[in-house]
Amino acid sequence: MSYCVNCGVELEKGCGECPLCDTQVINPRENATNEKTAYPENVDIPKSLSKKYLVFVLTLILLIPNLVLLILNIFILESSIVKYVIGGCVVAWIWFLFPLLWKKQIPAVSLGIDAIALLVYLYMFKFYGDESGWFSSIVMPVVIALWAICNLFIFWLKKPRTKGLVAIALLGAVSVMSFVIEICMNMFYNGKLEITVSLIIAACSASLMIFFAVMEKSRRLKAWMRRKFFM
Repeated sequence: MSYCVNCGVELEKGCGECPLCDTQVINPRENATNEKTAYPENVDIPKSLSKKYLVFVLTLILLIPNLVLLILNIFILESSIVKYVIGGCVVAWIWFLFPLLWKKQIPAVSLGIDAIALLVYLYMFKFYGDESGWFSSIVMPVVIALWAICNLFIFWLKKPRTKGLVAIALLGAVSVMSFVIEICMNMFYNGKLEITVSLIIAACSASLMIFFAVMEKSRRLKAWMRRKFFM
């Protein structure tokens, strides 16, 4: 066992500096270069532990204000808005923090959980007094269609795709979602099938899709676009 020559404190084996007075330790009988120092300067934190700590901190940030708001609502506010605020925070936690706890994320399962959380949250509005039927006529079809498109897109992206093909797929998804939203809204509000705005969106998307398809086929056009726009 060694002792500091300056302050006399007892030193652990492999210690390069005195932990009390920072005096350099020189002991020719010990090969400190091959030993792990007793007080390492850098501490390696596992990524899993770092993610859990981040989730813990952000959960407290969401939880504490909601608990305060809930207590105030019970004794002072007595407002019905509080449950929607708390529900929105729960959905945000499921969407953004819950996936960080997974060792290996499965996109299809994650999207399914997100869709269910959103549907449950929006169903709260219907459950607490709104009987107009907008949930089953608009919300459910739109959320299910969006969930299905996202899953198809993720499955399609399992193989490497060019930027042009990704742009074409995104434009096609936007067109399909515009049709779904307009059909659901017109059937709910007007009781009949009318398609106007989605046709305009589809026409604009189709022209851009044709452009990207031509660019994918023409190497000269693709090279020119890369030079001009750094694509």
